[in-house]
Amino acid sequence: MNTKELLLSVLMGGPATGYDIKKTMENEVSTLLDVSLSNLYPALNELAAEGLVTYRKVEQDSRPNKKVYELTEAGRNTCLNGLMSGDARHRLRSEFIFILSFAPFLPRWRVKELLDHRLADTNETLRDLDRREAEETLQKGQKFCIGFGRAMMEAQRDYILKHGAELLSSCPEDVPMAMASHG
Repeated sequence: MNTKELLLSVLMGGPATGYDIKKTMENEVSTLLDVSLSNLYPALNELAAEGLVTYRKVEQDSRPNKKVYELTEAGRNTCLNGLMSGDARHRLRSEFIFILSFAPFLPRWRVKELLDHRLADTNETLRDLDRREAEETLQKGQKFCIGFGRAMMEAQRDYILKHGAELLSSCPEDVPMAMASHG
């Protein structure tokens, strides 16, 4: 999905300020997709110019005015068309997995460090999913995605716990720096 389609999909949840949209993109969408927020406001302005969103200015005391964006019917249809026609590919692109494919050449301490860090990240993600799951306003699709994400994270954690020691035993205790510096 491109940035405009992502913005439209966020607005499917209802009207939101640019700040609210940015927070949703940072806290929710970015956990699922690589997103770039550098052109968020220009993209919202383009969507408004194209008639896909409207906005109203809200005056605030002692603060700059804010805009509240809302999907138009055309914006809703564009978003749904994008969701209906997208490939919905599921990719596994991971620097962690790539580096671990070289584990027999890495010192054991480095591989353990990578595994420990991945476990810590996985546990943090699971805690975040617990927090999100406790929200009462979740739609069925959101609940499904949280459960799907949980299943992937738990499988990752369980695999590392079950097979990590075997991987570590295949690693040399240390790697001479002369060998490591040949690249």
